[in-house]
Amino acid sequence: MTQLSRHEERQAALQILFASLNDVPDDNKLDLDYDLVVQNNEYQAFLPQLVNGVLASRKELDENLAKHLATGWKLDRIARVNLAILRIAAYELTLPEPTPYKVVVDEAVELAKEFSTREDAAFVNGVLKNYAPDNA
Repeated sequence: MTQLSRHEERQAALQILFASLNDVPDDNKLDLDYDLVVQNNEYQAFLPQLVNGVLASRKELDENLAKHLATGWKLDRIARVNLAILRIAAYELTLPEPTPYKVVVDEAVELAKEFSTREDAAFVNGVLKNYAPDNA
């Protein structure tokens, strides 16, 4: 078994949260998602902290993110994977000992490049740059 890096834990959180983007999964579904994504790898408390935190505060995260979208944009217009990335980043910025803002943005952009497109990475970057004044 190998230990997941912090970036790999963010990747796993994205995959788990993407699988339950529109609903809060029950414990059995969440356990299955963890097993599929993490497989036999070990992870720190950071992964469940991200997953559980985003699931528990999704409404508040969405309200905050919606305030920072460009004029004419609404959350339902954002690609699902990008919304999950933005939720993770927004949640990570609310932690008691938050990761530095620039690291959160860089990680979110990298996730968008890995799981979406370069254009989506630029979109994620733009939303988080607008998000910064309230949370950096």
